[in-house]
Amino acid sequence: MNGETQLDGTNGGAIGGDSFPEVDFLALFCKKFGCDARKFEKRIFLECVHPEGLLFARCLRRFNPGFFETDLELIEQIKHATSLTQVGRLLDFHDAQHAPDGLLRLIFKVRVSKQRLLRLAETLFAKSPPSVAPPKNAAVGG
Repeated sequence: MNGETQLDGTNGGAIGGDSFPEVDFLALFCKKFGCDARKFEKRIFLECVHPEGLLFARCLRRFNPGFFETDLELIEQIKHATSLTQVGRLLDFHDAQHAPDGLLRLIFKVRVSKQRLLRLAETLFAKSPPSVAPPKNAAVGG
């Protein structure tokens, strides 16, 4: 692997041959919000759903959880990311695979906001140890 980043958010734990414990999005999120890893999915979903669609989202999540399958897949992938760059790549990949469709997702924004996820990742990785922080001039699309 030689320090190359995989799409799943891992890089083999070494950069330049030095080993370090990787800090992933999940660990940073749970530390910041003081939540247990078992509550991560629900907590990040509520943090990142569009505010305009929050009421609908709470109801739909209870009565039709399959509606958010692609949102939850994205959250599952991002929780393993160890850098802001990886989060950006995962968001771009998800955008290419899953364009929002339907009245609830497009008009009422009943979905996870990728912009909110990206801003959250920027906050989390900005405060992470230097070994996992993105370069200051890293460009992230999404």
